[in-house]
Amino acid sequence: MIVECRIDDLLSLIGKKLTLKQLEDTLFLVKAEVEKVDGNIIEIEVNPDRQDMLSAEGIARAVRSFLCIETGLKKYPVKKSGRQVIVKPGLSKIRPFICCSILRGVPSDDELIKEYMHLQDALTSTHGRNRNKASIGLYVYNDLNFPVFYGLQKPEKIRFVPLGHEVEMDGPTIMTEHEKGIEFGSIIQRHKRWPLLFDSNNQVLSLPPIINSNSLGRITTETKNIFVEVTGTHLPTVHQALNIITASLAERGGKIESVTVVYPNGTIDETPNFNPEVMKIPINDINSLIGLNMTEKQIVQALERMGYGAKLTQTDQVQVMIPKFRMDILHPVDIIEDVAIGYGFDRLEPRMPQTMTTGKLNHVTRIKNKVRDLMVGMGYQEIMNYIMSSPELLNDKMLRKRPLVTTGNPKSRNYSVLRNSLLPVVLEFASQNQHTDYPQKIYEVGDVAIPDDTQETCVDQVTSVCGLVTDVKVNITNLMTEIGFLLRNLGLDERFTFESEDSSDFIEGRSACIKIDGEVCGSFGEISPMILSNFGIGYPVIAFELIMHRITEWFT
Repeated sequence: MIVECRIDDLLSLIGKKLTLKQLEDTLFLVKAEVEKVDGNIIEIEVNPDRQDMLSAEGIARAVRSFLCIETGLKKYPVKKSGRQVIVKPGLSKIRPFICCSILRGVPSDDELIKEYMHLQDALTSTHGRNRNKASIGLYVYNDLNFPVFYGLQKPEKIRFVPLGHEVEMDGPTIMTEHEKGIEFGSIIQRHKRWPLLFDSNNQVLSLPPIINSNSLGRITTETKNIFVEVTGTHLPTVHQALNIITASLAERGGKIESVTVVYPNGTIDETPNFNPEVMKIPINDINSLIGLNMTEKQIVQALERMGYGAKLTQTDQVQVMIPKFRMDILHPVDIIEDVAIGYGFDRLEPRMPQTMTTGKLNHVTRIKNKVRDLMVGMGYQEIMNYIMSSPELLNDKMLRKRPLVTTGNPKSRNYSVLRNSLLPVVLEFASQNQHTDYPQKIYEVGDVAIPDDTQETCVDQVTSVCGLVTDVKVNITNLMTEIGFLLRNLGLDERFTFESEDSSDFIEGRSACIKIDGEVCGSFGEISPMILSNFGIGYPVIAFELIMHRITEWFT
């Protein structure tokens, strides 16, 4: 992720005069890298796992700690506001969770407002999975009447002026005419009623996760007190997003007040919560993994330099207090990595390895390369497609009902599953290139993912090769000859056979399966006219697909 900052503002937040070279070197040591400097603007690339550094405030906090200007666990005092957000029934299957905070005395000018909005967008697109798991709203606190309510409303009864517009719209109009409704509407559109945030005077704050209202959700240079809300489908993600943006606004001088969230079942959640997580790590594990012999004092200093609270226990362990805005700490190894960073990568002395080894290509890679050479030798041209695909391409167009490996939060329906066969994607490529000269001979060598509950990952990822020929006239005998040439040159002479077999992929009576040592490993034939019609291909096509097993005994 690229974070754009003003250099003078960043140095002011750090609290120390640094040359551009010193700033760049320091950022590199904390796993951030300067991408571009243009006058007073600096672009910094931040690791995606460090979402607490997606703003100038977060970067400055990390640098201050690393330079020992302000070490140890950063504490953010939180005062109870007595304000409430009441969650109405019915949200459990749509967008059930909400967390809020109030910040008083937040400085606001045009540049700072842009930075607040940038952090809001960066967090919702990364941490919030493009608003699916969490979305953030900022509002003018002084204009709200508490308690605020979070409930459901019929789309046609939702009416307010969305942010950036001057005309009141209803829910369906926002989805079809507002740019944010068009972009994110699919998240809630399938439901009969949509989430709505409104105050005691029935003023609409927002239609989560789509858009805020223009009257309450428009932060200006006059705004000093801000109400922050995060809604979502995963409570830890919602809490984390609130902690990150609240901490960033507090770095600007805002005073934090908590909000009481009351759920329909009586559960009460006081947010934000900055109480640190605690993890204990043996000293020996730290030194063993890093390869150093650090003293207990050095380990504590390194942790404090990275913004942790740390103290030694009586059992040769270090107790680490993890800031609530650090989302990347999932395992003791993550903390041990930060110990190494805090110690200083620039202080690590290189050593020659105790054992010498030589590298070589993986066996499957060598087979892939050999297959490529053989296919090119037969006049085929290689293509490469993404391993991600769509159910429509893999199953619907192919008239198949094969199981697929799906992704949990796809950004696009076109890339929502892993391909379980190369033939559909090769056919799709051919359909997009019918304007080029014929005959066309193309092939692809790549991995396919097949659901398999017997595997540890429940997925069997294997290598496949698929070849396709399309022309005014095609000859399946020639294709069979080429498959035989391929297999013989892979050392499988007299171990493979072709047996007639009907398949929905091919024309009846014009297809066969490929067997190696009696095991079916592939098929070939002339593609069914119905499938060609689904792909919009106007010429006959012959094709084969062969699964290349990982079993090394196959190949001599």
